[in-house]
Amino acid sequence: MRLNGVSMRWLILSVLMPLLLLSAPVSALADGDFGLPDHRGDFHQLSRYREQAAVIVLPFSYNDEASMRQAERLADLAPQLSRQAVLVWLLNASDDPALIRARALSPGDFPVLIDSSQTVAKTLSITRLGEVLILDPLSMGVLYRGFDDVSLLEGVLTEALAAKASGRPSRLEQSIDQLDGTALRYRFIEQFAGRKISYQNEIAPLLKARCAYCHVENGLAPWAMNRYIMVLGWSPMMREVVITRRMPPGQIDNAVGNWVNTHELSDEEMALLIEWIDQRGPREAGESDPLTEPLPVASEWPRGQPDLIIDVPEQFIPATGNIDFLVKRVGLEIPEDRWLSAIAYEVGDKSVLHSLLVYAVDKSLQSTDPDDLIAGPAADFISVYVPGESDDTFGANAGYLLGKDKDLVFKLRYLTSGRETLDRTRIGLYFSDNAPELRIRTLALEKPDFTIPANTAMHREVMMSEPLPNDVLLESYSPHAHSRGRSMSVSVRYPDGSEEALINIPNFNYNWQLAYRMGEEKLIPAGSVFHVQTVYDNSASNPFNPAPEQTTGQGYRVDAEMFSHFIRLAE
Repeated sequence: MRLNGVSMRWLILSVLMPLLLLSAPVSALADGDFGLPDHRGDFHQLSRYREQAAVIVLPFSYNDEASMRQAERLADLAPQLSRQAVLVWLLNASDDPALIRARALSPGDFPVLIDSSQTVAKTLSITRLGEVLILDPLSMGVLYRGFDDVSLLEGVLTEALAAKASGRPSRLEQSIDQLDGTALRYRFIEQFAGRKISYQNEIAPLLKARCAYCHVENGLAPWAMNRYIMVLGWSPMMREVVITRRMPPGQIDNAVGNWVNTHELSDEEMALLIEWIDQRGPREAGESDPLTEPLPVASEWPRGQPDLIIDVPEQFIPATGNIDFLVKRVGLEIPEDRWLSAIAYEVGDKSVLHSLLVYAVDKSLQSTDPDDLIAGPAADFISVYVPGESDDTFGANAGYLLGKDKDLVFKLRYLTSGRETLDRTRIGLYFSDNAPELRIRTLALEKPDFTIPANTAMHREVMMSEPLPNDVLLESYSPHAHSRGRSMSVSVRYPDGSEEALINIPNFNYNWQLAYRMGEEKLIPAGSVFHVQTVYDNSASNPFNPAPEQTTGQGYRVDAEMFSHFIRLAE
């Protein structure tokens, strides 16, 4: 059997990485990146604050007087800490998340990071409430750990920052037996005490349900989750991407709205997976491996033969390099207007097709400008494909009226896979013979022109819709931005003046242009106004930012930005 260079590298890594994992010291878990939402719905990832001098983390509980006093003393130091470019995060791994969010204010109005799975507290080796940790967001290391009265923190902080500035190694830490305060109870770890977590019955089923539908052979994911040795070898990376919320992709703030096909792990699932990895990935002797079971052979069109099949223009994809977004127009020839009930996707090469957005555009539009084809008044967003999905089916008794005067436009994004390939993707259109009760339309809230200043970590752009002319049902939501997109959200202001948050994506990642669907019908009455917001990070702390020193604006190219909120309605 001959292996290409990419396959050989994965083979070598799959052998070496288990050995590296088994040799890694447990104390290394005290350092590393992590990300958490806070009580306001904002997301904080340590490495995204590398331009700050330090981050102070104080584990506390609203029900623990000693740690609350520590937080209040830190609040007194807030002006001084701000001048030193030092952030303060209150880490709550004890209280109910709903109660944390219900608190309008925190001591010092600091962000209260919600660690309901307790995996960040575990990663930081926190043992007691009220501990004071000083973290370096650049190296992601612990500069100091102690239980001093925070009024004495000035000297410790000065020494830690001086050591960091001079490049001297510094790790000031009191011994654990010197620490005071209430012990942090790790409720999930208590459940695992005295036993090894079962790979066969717990971990493999979790991975099959949550991960393995994308991590397949010849898929877009960088490795196939198809056997134990691969999972063990990649488990350090799995831990990192889970603890930073990079994976699973497309996670939302589950405290806002009622949405399905979201991908966040439950607290129990996250705690289970992290603990198994930290136990060095044990496996029962002699047991079969559920991940080696062959996947069901997918039919060409799982929904059945489409009424009309459209060829997406084939694309040659090189072995390496970056490929910009592509916008391609395809003529649509249907003799009359048709009611579209679903779109299915038959992907040619799943290892390279990252996303595919589908638009309808007026045949009369003569422009070849990609911005006109996907963001102009003549363009209408219909659907989006991302890995792991095979079709986009509209709600019951609902359909999209596809006019005979329309063409289709595709916005494609490809990633290289280490080998040259030719992608031949097709889409299948399914029509209804009769007019449905509800008509689908997409409210596209897009800005044709805006500017994001250079070296700006938090740039907000907002927009509101016109009042709705009639009652509608909220069907789905598709956010779209490029590499500087940081967070996206939608709220609605009702005719009586009240407001409701509908969805919050605090850690938006442009790599995953997902569509979120309502878990149940949501009536939005006539006269309501949608408010949408995108926050951009055009700083060097954004790992996806191609040019933080440049001011940027709207454009379809990957080095420009988009402000697009597609709200699918049924009326």
